[in-house]
Amino acid sequence: MQLNHTGIINRSEEEALRFYQDFLGLEKTKESVLSPELSEQLFSLYEEIKVLVFEKAGMKIEVFISDFQLGHPNFTHFGIMLEDLPEITEKAKRSDVDVIVGKHKEKVVYFLKDFSGNLIEIKQIA
Repeated sequence: MQLNHTGIINRSEEEALRFYQDFLGLEKTKESVLSPELSEQLFSLYEEIKVLVFEKAGMKIEVFISDFQLGHPNFTHFGIMLEDLPEITEKAKRSDVDVIVGKHKEKVVYFLKDFSGNLIEIKQIA
């Protein structure tokens, strides 16, 4: 079995582009619109929904543009492996991207929060 893609919600196309394309450096490879009928069949929401697809190095993220609000607490996240973890955390500070750091004994866990509040766990490639 192999993961094909991850689907997430963002409040606006501008926020999605700013984070996934400009900040993370993923390429926007597709843009489409789900009809209200299909959206209702798949997600029980009768609404036209724009979808942006971002890809890089075998990773594919579908971003659904919607003002739907997730409940709190929100444990939903996906993880990515980075070649230079310190570089991305410094870039996050310069780009107003939230970095969340959790520590337990010797283990440190890092998350980024995109501009719509989605959590992305980041780890250093060994």
